[in-house]
Amino acid sequence: MRRVIQRGVLPLTLIASLLSATPWLRSFPADVMLGPLFGAAVLSVLLPVVFGRMGVRSLWATALLDIVVFVLYELIVVLHDPSGIHALLSGVYRGPSQVLSYALPLLSPRSLMVSPIALTWIVGAVAGECVARRWTAPVMHGGFLVSFALAYAATVRGTSTVSDALLRREAPLAAVLLLALMLLRAAQTWTQQDSDAEATQADGVLPLRGVYAGSAIAVVVAFIAYAIAQNTAPSAEPTTPQREPAVNSSEPVSPVSFIAGLRPASQSTPGTDLFTVRTDGASTGYLEIANLDYYDGSGWSFDRTFRPSGGVLQPDTDTSLAGSSGTVTQTYRLGSSALVGKPWMPYLYRAEKVDGIGVSTDTGSGMIVPARSLAAGESFAVRSTAPVHTFTSVPATASPDTLTATTNVQLPGSLNATLSTVVSTFSQEIGVPSTPALPFLAALQRQLQQNYSLPGAATTTAAAPSPSPTVSPSGAPTAMPVSSPAPPGARAGSTSFADVAASILGANRSGTPEQYATLVALVARELGVPARIATGFRVPTSGGVLAAGSYTVTTKDAWTWVEIPVMGEGWVVLDAAPGQYGNAPVQPTEGATTAPVPTATPTQDSAVISKGDGNAVAPHSSVPSGHSSTGLIVLIVIVAVVALVILGVIGWLMRKPLRVRRRRRAADPRTQVLGAWAESIDLLSESGLFDLDVLTSAEIASVAAERFGASGGSAARFLGAQANVAVYSPRTALAERDAEDAWEAHRLLRTEIRRGLTQRERLATRFRYRKHG
Repeated sequence: MRRVIQRGVLPLTLIASLLSATPWLRSFPADVMLGPLFGAAVLSVLLPVVFGRMGVRSLWATALLDIVVFVLYELIVVLHDPSGIHALLSGVYRGPSQVLSYALPLLSPRSLMVSPIALTWIVGAVAGECVARRWTAPVMHGGFLVSFALAYAATVRGTSTVSDALLRREAPLAAVLLLALMLLRAAQTWTQQDSDAEATQADGVLPLRGVYAGSAIAVVVAFIAYAIAQNTAPSAEPTTPQREPAVNSSEPVSPVSFIAGLRPASQSTPGTDLFTVRTDGASTGYLEIANLDYYDGSGWSFDRTFRPSGGVLQPDTDTSLAGSSGTVTQTYRLGSSALVGKPWMPYLYRAEKVDGIGVSTDTGSGMIVPARSLAAGESFAVRSTAPVHTFTSVPATASPDTLTATTNVQLPGSLNATLSTVVSTFSQEIGVPSTPALPFLAALQRQLQQNYSLPGAATTTAAAPSPSPTVSPSGAPTAMPVSSPAPPGARAGSTSFADVAASILGANRSGTPEQYATLVALVARELGVPARIATGFRVPTSGGVLAAGSYTVTTKDAWTWVEIPVMGEGWVVLDAAPGQYGNAPVQPTEGATTAPVPTATPTQDSAVISKGDGNAVAPHSSVPSGHSSTGLIVLIVIVAVVALVILGVIGWLMRKPLRVRRRRRAADPRTQVLGAWAESIDLLSESGLFDLDVLTSAEIASVAAERFGASGGSAARFLGAQANVAVYSPRTALAERDAEDAWEAHRLLRTEIRRGLTQRERLATRFRYRKHG
C-alpha cells in the first residue's frame, strides 16, 4: 500500500500541473496552444525527476539543464523558429505586461505564448524538483495555486453573456485542482513517515486518519468554492472596460481580404443584406471596419494595441478637424450576416462615443474593434466627428497634414524607382504636374474613375484605353501598356504590387477597389503625402453626401478606399475606384466566398483570432512566405536526433550510478545491506571475476583477496557476513549504522579494485554492465 501511494506522487503532480495551466486555453485556440501548453506542463515536471534518476544531484546542475531544455522547447515547439532568440526574449520581458495589462493587440506574434508557457514551466520545474528530491515543502502546492490564479485572472472575461459559463467551468476545475493538491500533500506526508511513526502502527496498516481528514477538507472546500462562484455570477452588463478583442475563430483574418471576400464574384449577382444603419446627419457614406497603414509590397497590415474604451473614445490625435466636420450618430442593427462572430464592426470615422456594446480603440489611428463577437440582431450606436465632404471637394489650396505617424509615408525600398516612373507617366497621361501633390491626386482620381474599370463582364463599356503607365512582370517600369491580358497571378483583389500593376496598369486597365486604393496610396506616399487605406462599406450617395436617413447595407457595398490627412479637414476619403465594369475576365479572387482569406502578406500569418472568448495566436496559414519550411523541418529533425543521441549516451553512462542510487536509497537498512552486497558482486563481475553467483560469500571473499589484495578480500568478507545476517537472521535487528558500514565497506572494495586494474582493464570494466538479483 505504501509503495502504491509513493508511486502516486508523480501522477498527482502531473495532474495538478495540467489543471493549473488549463485556464490559458480560454484565451488561445486549442489547435495552437493545447500541445505546447500541456507539453510544458508535463515535461517541466518530468525533467527534474529524470535528471535525478540519472544521478544529477546538484540543484544548480538540474536547474541549468532545465533552462537549456526550456529555451529549446520555446524556440522549436512554441515559436517554431530555432533562431528566434529575439522573439523569445521579447515574449519573456514584454509578454507579461501584454497578458496582464488588458492591452493585448489584435495582431499578435506567437511570442505572446512565451510568457504563459514560461509560467507553466517554472511551476512545473519547482514541483518536479520537490518530487525528485522528496521535499515536502508546501512551495509546490502554492505554486500550482498561484499559477492557476494568474491564468484565470489573465484570461477572464467580464461580460454577462460568458461569465456564468466561465464560472461553471472554472469552479469545478479549481475544485479538482484543490482535491489533487490535498491528495498530493497527503501522499507526500505518507511517503516521508519516519521509522518511529511507522512503529506505532500495526503491521501492514497505514495511518489513514490523514487521508480521511484531507479528503473531507478537499470536498468541503471544493463545494464552498463552487457555491460561491455560482451565487456571485454577475447578472447585469458590467460597467468596467472589457478585455479586447474577443473573437471566436482561429482563422487568420485580414480586414482587407475579409471585405473583398464579402463582395459577390460577379456584378450580376445580387448582394446579401448585412446590416441596417440609421444616421441623424449628413456624412460621406463610407463606413469603415479598419484602417491599415503598413505596406510591405505584398499586402496591407497594421500593428496596434487596442485598449478598453469604456464607450468613450479620445479625440483625433493625428490631425485637427475644422468646420467642415460634423457630429453624426449612426445606429446599426445586424442581420444574420457575415459580420456575426467576426472581430470587426462598422463605424463612421472618427468615433467618439459608442453605446450598446463594449469597444477597444487604438488612440493614434482611431480604429475601434468590438469587445466581443457581434451577434445576429444586435444593435449599437456610434457617435462620430467626421468630415462631411470627400477628396473631390477639398480646396485646391489645401495642404496635406505631414505630422501624422511615419508609417503613413513609408514605402518598400524596392518600389521607389518603379513608383517614380508610374507618377511621371500618370502626370503625362492626365496632363497635370505631380506637384503640388493634392491637385495631382485629385486629377488622378478623376482619371481612374473615368477611364478605368472594375473587373467582370461589361455592363457599361469603358472609354477606349489610352497610353498608361505599366510595370512588366519583372517589376521594371515601362511607358506603354502591355498588350497581353493580366497574367494568372494577377488575382482580382490581391494587393501585392505585382498584381496591382498587372491588373490596373496592364492592357485591361481594370482592378478591384482594393487594388485602386493600393495604387493611389502608394502614389501619394511617393509624393510625400501621408496615406493609408480604409476598408469597410460604401453606401451609395447623391452628390457625394449621404443624407440623414435609414439604409440597408449589402455585400455589394463592401469597399476599400484611401484616406488622406488634410489640414483643417482631418482624414479625408479618396475613392479612386471606377463605377463602371470592364471586360476583364473575373479571375480567382480573395472574395469569391464569404470565408475570410488572408492576403499575400506574410504579416497576416500572426493574426490573433481566438477560439473561446479571448485573445489568441492564430495557427500558421498557408500564405506563401519568403522562405521554405523544409530547412526548418530538417533543422528540427537534426536537433531532435542529436538530443536523443545525447540523452541515450547520458543514460548509458548513468546506468551504474543509477543502480547504486536505487540500492543505496532502499526503504529499510536490511535492504540497503543487501544492496551493498549485490553492488559488490556486480562490481567484481564487471572487473573480470565471473560466475560468482555459484559461490558462497566466503568463496567470493577469497577470490577477491587473491585478485585485489588482502584489503579487498577483507571488505568482501565483511560485506558477505552482513548479507548473511540480513538474509538468514530476520530476527536480528539491523540499524541505519549497519547499512552505512556495509556501504563504506563497498567503497573500500571499489577503491582496491581500481588499484588492481590496468588502464585497459578499467576501460573494459566501464563498458561491462551486470545487475545481480
